[in-house]
Amino acid sequence: MRELNLLQHIYAHNDQLPGLVQIPPGDDMGAIQLGDQTLLLAVDQVIDGIHVDLKTTSLQRIGRKAVTRNLSDVAAMAAVPLATLATATLPRTFGQDRAEALFDAMRQTAQQYQCPLVGGDMAIGDGPLHLTVTILAKPDGIEPVLRSGSNIGDVICVTGQLGRSLPTGHHLDFLPRLQAARTLASDPRTRPHAMIDLSDGLGCDLKHLCDASNLSAILFENQLPYRDHANWTEAVGNGEDYELCFTMDPQSVPKEAAGVRISVIGQMIEVKQTPTVSLQRLDGSRVCLDNRGWEHQDQNHV
Repeated sequence: MRELNLLQHIYAHNDQLPGLVQIPPGDDMGAIQLGDQTLLLAVDQVIDGIHVDLKTTSLQRIGRKAVTRNLSDVAAMAAVPLATLATATLPRTFGQDRAEALFDAMRQTAQQYQCPLVGGDMAIGDGPLHLTVTILAKPDGIEPVLRSGSNIGDVICVTGQLGRSLPTGHHLDFLPRLQAARTLASDPRTRPHAMIDLSDGLGCDLKHLCDASNLSAILFENQLPYRDHANWTEAVGNGEDYELCFTMDPQSVPKEAAGVRISVIGQMIEVKQTPTVSLQRLDGSRVCLDNRGWEHQDQNHV
């Protein structure tokens, strides 16, 4: 089973959703209309052996990541978090003290970001630790930024640095780019035309922006912002960076937003046959990066 094929099957039924759905599946968050208000929703999960490793990672960092993964989706929409819900399937040998420490970490992280943990569910099973967090958010005066909307000639930008998120521990301790996103999106001059958070890898996630706007993308090796001496293959394919990737007017790119560095790494270009992502190497050659990243199949991420 391939994740992308399943997602395409889900998206094919978007036109059957009721009118209250403002943003259907296919973006970082969905949205529904409640009276004159918009409510954004997203859900994500953390599984031992795939996203974290219980043998080497503290329960505090695992609980934190379960919440901040969702906060990165909120940032990608330039929204404000409201509340969270959490479910957990705990191994039978997990124990009361460890369970309390794990839920305390999720609760404390949610409180830190003003999105209190308001409910959920728990089960005991024979499989690995499995945490699922649902997050609710609001636009709060700023129209959500979608994955669609890029134009030919837009520059491609990223916040922060890319690559080697796992060996450096960045995937556990990252700061969701909530304020940077709000700062960019609140100013008409710097508002991104399209935006996504980088969880599965730049090559894979940027392809989603290309598909949504029916454009292609060219990246430049010498412009990628590397973390911890990463190389270009790590920067485009490792995943778990939780930075923002967005496209915008080339005349309006700020050097930073809310204290976070912004790098121009490429450009959106006209599509020839189908949308594609490529990288121009230092020697002038080009490498196809389509969907280069991490995909949910029978493989481990940690």
